[in-house]
Amino acid sequence: MRIKTARRIMQIVSLFALPYLLVFKKEIIAIILFAALLSSLFVGRAFCSWICPLGTVYEFFGLAVKKKRPRYHCRIGCPFSLPIGMMNKVSLFRVVRNESACKHCGTCYRNCPVGLIEIAGLNANHSLFYACIRCLNCVDSCPNEALTFKRTFRVLRGM
Repeated sequence: MRIKTARRIMQIVSLFALPYLLVFKKEIIAIILFAALLSSLFVGRAFCSWICPLGTVYEFFGLAVKKKRPRYHCRIGCPFSLPIGMMNKVSLFRVVRNESACKHCGTCYRNCPVGLIEIAGLNANHSLFYACIRCLNCVDSCPNEALTFKRTFRVLRGM
């Protein structure tokens, strides 16, 4: 529940801050977009779930009902979808599943607002796909704590 609360706070702040900046401080928007691209090297496509005002409105008003209408605009309608989403494969942090703790109950898939189960299937690491918005609902909702969001980059030693 901690992750969801932190994400909601960020969404509400960005819902009001980004439109204000767009109207009154247009020069800052380019910096924000560059920062979103740069941060995607570390955390993947988290911008879409934590900061994007359109995604926030879509989610708050129930337009993204998980099974009926997953956040399709995040997959195909957003101009940042592909460039930021491709960073999911190279980002330093990703969702990792502990196979021994996973009971394959499907809770993580049911809580995915993007509907990644349709794209990837049950056994894939969904955080590597471009459509994963790194909302971490899967990590937060796992009853067995089999999913974690952690650093997967290994430092080369001996150099």
